[in-house]
Amino acid sequence: MGKSTRATGADGAGRKQKQVAIRDDSGQTNRLIAMSHPLRARILRLLVERGVMSPAELSRELQADLRGVSYHVRRLEELECAELVQTRPVRGALEHFYRAIERPMIDTDEFENIDPIMAEDLVLHTFQRMIDDFVASRAARLVGFDRHLHLSRNPLNVDEEGFEEAMEAYEQCRLQLSEIERRSAERRSSSGAPAIPVCGSLSFYKVPSSALDS
Repeated sequence: MGKSTRATGADGAGRKQKQVAIRDDSGQTNRLIAMSHPLRARILRLLVERGVMSPAELSRELQADLRGVSYHVRRLEELECAELVQTRPVRGALEHFYRAIERPMIDTDEFENIDPIMAEDLVLHTFQRMIDDFVASRAARLVGFDRHLHLSRNPLNVDEEGFEEAMEAYEQCRLQLSEIERRSAERRSSSGAPAIPVCGSLSFYKVPSSALDS
């Protein structure tokens, strides 16, 4: 069983992606900088999951301003997290296409070796984003105002092997959600149906035994 991911940027968690090599400390630092902005982290995640995309395609998919998306794509290129692979004439201009060359993830080995203050900021930033998502949904009278939601808290007692098995189960759920998003994008590109913004926050971590009593 592979090593589990300890923390990530603004948009998710997962296990070590073996197909992408860890280059060196500068690559690690660049990835952390890339993930420090929520939109930039989402762009990088899409490039990893969908392959080659242009800023215009990313803008439509993320429903974000094209100028902002273009800026963050160029920033990802500067940080050596993405690279330009193709240009194509479109209505008198050149459309640029990029692919990811880094992943928006921090694996166990990296997490244990980065600066403790940076590691703490990364964890707290991720949890703050999860809280912000809930607050925004509540303010928009979405979560809790209809039946379309899932909220659960699952206090468990497991052994070390069980802990690793549960980590794997959470990773499989994350991968399935990514595949659902990919298939949805394909259907929407054909049907023209609007996107339904959703957020699934997965969290699984050790707690003090007293927490299970609350």
